[in-house]
Amino acid sequence: MELTEQQQSVRDAVLAELDGSFNGELLTEDSTGYDQARTLWNAMVDKRPALVARCKNTDDVVAVVNAARLNGALLSVRGGGHGVVGKALADGGVALDLSAMNGVTVDVERKHVHVQGGCRLGDVDAATSGHGLAVPAGIVSDTGVGGLTLGGGVGWLSRKYGLTCDNVISFEVVTASGDVLEVSATEHPDLFWALRGGGGNFGVVTCLTFRAYDFGPDVRFGAALYTAETAADALRAYAEIYPSLPNEVGWHVTMKRSMPALPFVPSDLVGKPLVMLFCLWVGDVDDPEGIETIERLVRAGDPAVNTVAVIPFGLGLQRFLDAEFPDGLRNYTKEAHLAELTDGAIDVLLDFWKAGLSGAESSIGGELTIYGLGGVVKDVPEDATAFSNRDSVWWVNYACHWKDTEDDERNMAAVRVSCRALDPWLGPGIYVNMLNVDELDRVIEAYGGPEKYARLGAVKAKYDPGNLFCFNHNIAPTTA
Repeated sequence: MELTEQQQSVRDAVLAELDGSFNGELLTEDSTGYDQARTLWNAMVDKRPALVARCKNTDDVVAVVNAARLNGALLSVRGGGHGVVGKALADGGVALDLSAMNGVTVDVERKHVHVQGGCRLGDVDAATSGHGLAVPAGIVSDTGVGGLTLGGGVGWLSRKYGLTCDNVISFEVVTASGDVLEVSATEHPDLFWALRGGGGNFGVVTCLTFRAYDFGPDVRFGAALYTAETAADALRAYAEIYPSLPNEVGWHVTMKRSMPALPFVPSDLVGKPLVMLFCLWVGDVDDPEGIETIERLVRAGDPAVNTVAVIPFGLGLQRFLDAEFPDGLRNYTKEAHLAELTDGAIDVLLDFWKAGLSGAESSIGGELTIYGLGGVVKDVPEDATAFSNRDSVWWVNYACHWKDTEDDERNMAAVRVSCRALDPWLGPGIYVNMLNVDELDRVIEAYGGPEKYARLGAVKAKYDPGNLFCFNHNIAPTTA
């Protein structure tokens, strides 16, 4: 895409504004490194910003925000670049890139972790695991901490310790006016509420302070693998047992059309379509209750293979999925909140896993996952944070990918058909971090419905009345 004269003019004005006041790196389409800077995780996204401003510190962020506002530039914010719809970049716009701001400081005594806005989950795990601490976060170590947290943040520790956003103590935020605010439960509490689930609508988060927990560095982990003949019975056992489990147990399902070479997978099963139920004990690895529970769960149904092991958490389990979701593939996802995991819902999921698109030779990759939630996530009052629909116990995620552009239409259609077939068993809402390009009519629903959206709009009007931060799942500024 060629830049228009207007886009070039705005870019040049922003560059002039930043001249002498910017410490980081400024990249235009003629710069070495520009193509790398505009490459995102999802290869479906191919955008050409007029300028990438790779910030070195908070002062740089303030300078870019001010220059963009004063010159009418379309501003996007890039953290990890892992969002499926590619909101980190805007064609012809200014991309405020936080990737160089990736420092983590651990206050071991207070169990506080200070995380710069450009960090990825792996940066946090690397810093905390050596202290036997963990911050509840996501499931792929390349995910950006900021984007994950602002949308909510679901991961392996959520049942015991809550969402990532539930564990934020404070934010450092650069607002649309260029002000740097410290935001917490006592300072700007309206903004603190909105930032925990309201997405990137209210400013640029340059630092987050999290509450950490004594956990690890090892975790008791169990996995069981099932073939097409035994998968249905295993999923029915999972649906029956899961609601009775204590919060210390995480138990999830991943349906893989091609099983990767994980350490516990026999070589003759690598590459085969298998359903995996995996569990972890969120507590002392030697706790007798934990040992008994994990041993019992891996025997559910009739597994072809099962295993129990004590493995590293932050530098092990948290990275299990990384190799399956590399940069450069064409990614398409659908998320659905299941109210019930019934036989009918199980049949829909198994049909997609078995038949997929056009049979065993289909180009689709990735996995279909059932995340087991509940626990302390649903104990937080619905109006305590902007994050919504905490009562959903099971989330289904069609995390699909392929290589070739010509497969897009067919593969996306097949995912949509399967997800729609789940309608009879769905609960309200959708996770804002997983909203896809064909679901933008569900933004208000993702933010909790009209009443909650209106409250978010009022906060937006206070801190970003001109909607500078519009390149996201946008909340329009509104007044009462």
